[in-house]
Amino acid sequence: MEILNQEFIQEIIRLTWRNPVFMAIAIALVWLIPQLFIRKIMSKKYEQRKIQIQQNKIQKLYPTNTPK
Repeated sequence: MEILNQEFIQEIIRLTWRNPVFMAIAIALVWLIPQLFIRKIMSKKYEQRKIQIQQNKIQKLYPTNTPK
């Protein structure tokens, strides 16, 4: 006798898939995890761009090759 027969596995999958709490968590994970990665990448690019703009402004104030 097989403990996990095919009908039992199908019933577990059906009950899990139709469970509203499980579906809410699954949809939230599919929605939020990529958003967190994208937000992290975008914030890193924003900080790098901010530092680059700041360096450009400082470079304009104190040029290195001034004519004598």
